[in-house]
Order: sequence, then C-alpha cells, then structure tokens
Amino acid sequence: MTYQLPDTLIYAEHEYRLVSILDEKNFFDVASLGITINGCSTANYSGRLARFAVVDEESLLKDLAIRTSQSLPINNVLPRKITIKEQVANFGDYYSEFGSIFLGGDNYYLDLNIPVEYTGKLLIADDSIKEYRVVGIFDSPLKFRKNLLLIVEEGLVFDVIDVSNIIENERKRRIITETEIKNFSNNSDVFKLFSKE
Repeated sequence: MTYQLPDTLIYAEHEYRLVSILDEKNFFDVASLGITINGCSTANYSGRLARFAVVDEESLLKDLAIRTSQSLPINNVLPRKITIKEQVANFGDYYSEFGSIFLGGDNYYLDLNIPVEYTGKLLIADDSIKEYRVVGIFDSPLKFRKNLLLIVEEGLVFDVIDVSNIIENERKRRIITETEIKNFSNNSDVFKLFSKE
C-alpha cells in the first residue's frame, strides 16, 4: 500500500501533522457536511485531505480537499480548482515530495472555519527524522522529534502537553529491541503511552 498523505493541524501558528486521534470515528466525517466522496488516489484512499486549526482554543476545519462530483457550498464557501502550487501553499509541504493528491475532479474548500465538536485526544507532530521520513503507510509519531498531545473537550483545546520525551523513549526502546518503527501508528497503542497524561 502507498504512503497515505496526512491531515494537518495548525497550532500556535505552526502546521503539524495530525498523526493520531483517540476515538477517530467521532472526530471528523465528510458525510456530516452533506458531501459524498467519489473515488480516491493511491496516496489518499480516504478521498479527502483536511487542514484543521486551533484558533482561540477552538478546533476548526479550516480547509478541505475532496474528490467528489458535487460542487455544493459548505459553510457558504463554494469549491474551486487550485494548482499544485496552491496545494503546497494550502495543504502542506509534502506536495513538493509527492505531487498532487488527486488527478482532476477535485474540489478545494478554503477558509471554511467550521467548528469541530470533538471530545478526546489528538497527537500532532513535526520535525521528521530523515531515516523514517516515509516508512510505512501512515505517519507514526515515532518518525518525529516534536510531539504534542492536545486534550479536547467539546471542540475546545483545554490542555497541550509536550510528549516528545515519551515518544523519544519509545523510539529508543524499539530500536534496542529491534521492533519496527513503522508499525507504531495504531491509535490505541499510541495513546497507551500517555495513560498518565
């Protein structure tokens, strides 16, 4: 299976990869916006890519790229087509490495700013470690030096904990025991590390 492009989350004016979500099914569903996904690419089996943001402690869906035949407005925002250069600007630097997520038929919604009513934990990460850059199909927090745990209650981020040391210790433990780094992306396994947080 091809590496899957990740969603991102902007926190404190910095864009992070959204690497793990506790209770993922209750986080975000495109169907809740009245849109049906039509197709996907090998680098994006979900058929959509989202950019979230935390603004004044509130979790928001900021931008959305979606493969659909529908051109419906979302939150009074009409979809549009954008260039690969705009994709890089609006959906992250990984496009410079992987190219376009979709090959036509895409709808891009920019500046949606829709509240995400979620209660749970999110793990965001940045500063990838070169040798683990693209290992496995999903991003593992072990591939990054910087990891932040966001505690969210009804869409409001009420605590942010730097768990980079915990992740670093797990990475070292796996290297010593020769346990694969790439297989550490299952949400329940990741959040077991933070059971005391």
